[in-house]
Amino acid sequence: MRAVLILLVGFIFSGLSFSLVHADENTAPSETVAVEDTGADREAYAKSLFEGRCQMCHQLPEPGMLTPKQWKLILTTMQQRMSHANVPPLTEDETERLLEYLTPRAR
Repeated sequence: MRAVLILLVGFIFSGLSFSLVHADENTAPSETVAVEDTGADREAYAKSLFEGRCQMCHQLPEPGMLTPKQWKLILTTMQQRMSHANVPPLTEDETERLLEYLTPRAR
């Protein structure tokens, strides 16, 4: 278990960033619109956030490989690594959404 945590913590993020733009026909191409707060939209946003932000720097981890408490620790550690690598860190909302996505899938 400790080895898995060390492996995950050891990944360093590159200088890439990810954002999800949710637009409709009334939105100008340059406008970013908040994602609607329905359950399905929250789920889709959280999944794309998980895949986009995590996978851009390392292989996508399986949510079931860690407990919810371990995922919270990993996200905190990754935030620190992102900061050191000059990668925009996750917002509080993004972190919350990731934890909402990972928690029911964790072991």
